[in-house]
Amino acid sequence: MPVSHFTDSLSADSYVGKQILTAAETARCLGFSSVNALLRSRKRGLLPIEMFKIPGRRGWFAATRAVMGWVEASTKRHLNFQPPETEEDSAMKT
Repeated sequence: MPVSHFTDSLSADSYVGKQILTAAETARCLGFSSVNALLRSRKRGLLPIEMFKIPGRRGWFAATRAVMGWVEASTKRHLNFQPPETEEDSAMKT
């Protein structure tokens, strides 16, 4: 069973059953300080996920699966980080 890495204020349970997230929800999930910061990054092409418009609705949206997938992959990458071994460390093992 996957481990959830969300804080109390941001729970994956909040988004269960939702196919898409608003820009505000996406900003919160990706750790942006505001929706404007998220949208500036989107405009510059710096977001790790794709955002899209929906006809008849205002604003930008993201697929919940894409956002949660990126959060999970990013978290795993940082939790499994191993600093490179130094020569001193190698010498101590032998």
